[in-house]
Amino acid sequence: MATLAELARRFAEEERPAGNLLDGQAVLAQLVAAARFYAGFGAISSRGAAAPLPDIDAQTGISDSEWALIRPLFLLYVERETALQLEASRVMGADPFGRSSSEIAAEITQAESEMPRKAFSMPILTV
Repeated sequence: MATLAELARRFAEEERPAGNLLDGQAVLAQLVAAARFYAGFGAISSRGAAAPLPDIDAQTGISDSEWALIRPLFLLYVERETALQLEASRVMGADPFGRSSSEIAAEITQAESEMPRKAFSMPILTV
């Protein structure tokens, strides 16, 4: 089970070292935000079912199956944060590239609306 800090470091240093414009702390913040959103609909196995949301931090461990659901939302959050920073650089004369933050926000809304269905899990009980 990997921690959120390990997954954020792996993303920034190994998966997207050249194309990522965010620093390590910004990447980790986006991953924590995605994990907190996920935790609203599905229990994170390392925390137990009753742990409060603020309890999710860099040291929270997540399983591979949890990562499979959190990762797409995390990638969208990172893309939106990058787009926001690029759009803010226009005042300095930079020409932003890629999708606009509003385009990404629409996709985030769709991904977030699908999360309850994807993250829901109910143990099967037989009588």
